[in-house]
Amino acid sequence: MVARPRGSRRGGISVSGGMLWVAVAIAGGLALGGCEFTRQGFQTVSLGQTQADVQKLLGPPTYRTDTEWVYTRSDPRDLTKVTVRFDAEKKVVGKAWQNPEKPWENLREGQM
Repeated sequence: MVARPRGSRRGGISVSGGMLWVAVAIAGGLALGGCEFTRQGFQTVSLGQTQADVQKLLGPPTYRTDTEWVYTRSDPRDLTKVTVRFDAEKKVVGKAWQNPEKPWENLREGQM
């Protein structure tokens, strides 16, 4: 019998248990990070769009009511907040991008 290094196997590719968990953690982090709203997605939101349209562009909101969706970052150091307001027909009537640390980026459009 031949001694093999830990995590290896004959006839195929193998990854040690520790390496596998690192790969899973990285993939999970990328998946979660990819779900966060972007400035480009925010700029694509237009007055009159439906809630379904907004969700396709920005993803699911952090908080929601019938007339307002709020998006915040998962990183507590990033204070960026996006607010989208809807009318009774669930169409966009206003949107805002706010970041107290970068006020030059702040933008409001419509009824806010």
